[in-house]
Amino acid sequence: MNTNYYIKGFSDACGVPIIGLGLSMFTFGAYLNSSNFNLFQSFLSTFFAFALPGQFVMAETVLSGGNLLNIFFAVLFTNARLFPMTMHIIPTIKNKKIQPWKYFILCHFIAVTAWINYISIYKSINISSRYQYFFGLAGSLWIGSVIFTMLGFIFSSIVSYKLLIILVFFNPMYFLIMTLKNLVTKQLVIIFILSVFLTPLLYFLLSDWGVMVAGLISGTLVFFIFRKHRNE
Repeated sequence: MNTNYYIKGFSDACGVPIIGLGLSMFTFGAYLNSSNFNLFQSFLSTFFAFALPGQFVMAETVLSGGNLLNIFFAVLFTNARLFPMTMHIIPTIKNKKIQPWKYFILCHFIAVTAWINYISIYKSINISSRYQYFFGLAGSLWIGSVIFTMLGFIFSSIVSYKLLIILVFFNPMYFLIMTLKNLVTKQLVIIFILSVFLTPLLYFLLSDWGVMVAGLISGTLVFFIFRKHRNE
């Protein structure tokens, strides 16, 4: 087994990716403290969920008195965005040397930060080493997120509310920058431009559904336009 790509994945996770994600998780840990969760619950939240929007939804549902079924469906629909990421990543990693059960473990580590970093580099990595690379990358981000969540919980009392609000936007900004970096095809550029223009318009018309509908319209239009060109 070649451990070099585990190390490379770990190395690529360290720095901006883990800091951006970690600061957001730090904020989440502070939020859990202020909401009367305990340190062990904070640890379990990131250890098992590892999807910040879903974790916030889970906490909010618990605080509002939701039962286990409410929590399950709330988190399920919030984290549904990870399904297409998983469908994108797994085929690029699969090879006959990897036992099938290992893919199920790997799926736990698939999140936005790991996905956006992986797709920017995976084509330069031999397919036989991609599993090791992604495991090193995403696993490191997961471990870092657990640590930052607990640090946020422990040190929440010494960090001001305004600073926490600033910290929570670090990871979305990093994701936006990485998205711009990966706009390497006409399809992606058109989807991005359409989404930028449609999102504010649809937000006023559809409120919270605006972002999702804008992405759905943009992606669907581009899919059919370029499929028509391929058929021609």
